[in-house]
Amino acid sequence: MGYNFFETPQAHKLFEGDPNPMSEIMTAQELSAYLKITTTTIYKLAQQGEIPSFKIGSEWRFKKELVDRWLENGAGHAPRKVLIVDDEPAICELYKRALDRKKFAVDSVTSGQEAIQASKMNNYDFIFLDLKMPGMNGVETFKEFKKMGLRSLVVIVTAYPDSELLSEAMKLGPLTVILKPFDLNEIQRAVESLVLMTTRA
Repeated sequence: MGYNFFETPQAHKLFEGDPNPMSEIMTAQELSAYLKITTTTIYKLAQQGEIPSFKIGSEWRFKKELVDRWLENGAGHAPRKVLIVDDEPAICELYKRALDRKKFAVDSVTSGQEAIQASKMNNYDFIFLDLKMPGMNGVETFKEFKKMGLRSLVVIVTAYPDSELLSEAMKLGPLTVILKPFDLNEIQRAVESLVLMTTRA
């Protein structure tokens, strides 16, 4: 008889009461796309036991239902203050709609210059920073944040994953990268997972 993970005590505990334990099992890459956070972050959370996960052989696997429950259980943390920096007002509005539902305090600005001014007046937990903006781009804005000594965690948002601009931004040490396009539910999942990750770190 070959090894069968789903017959082990670990599996019985993980999937207790689930009539279909194989339903919606995701790889790290699939979960990364689902939560809109990097696979590096996914592996870190799994290795530290911070996210519901299990191994089949040497590969991490994640059950969608348990991950959703993990996110939902973390929603009781204290409200977080978030700044959205994007030159598209429709994107800012999408963030606001998504995060207002989850009781985040959300401000939005449409330029790097406005982001710097807002950051001088408020202490933000997270700053979601678009890379390609007229005038001061995301990298230039991020560099100014660094000069100011901000403690805010910066999340880069871009539709250009292979751009030189993103490569330059990554050298500045953002928390993670979120790729456009995204919808309201994807924003909620991404922010909830980031809050849980930073709260439990």
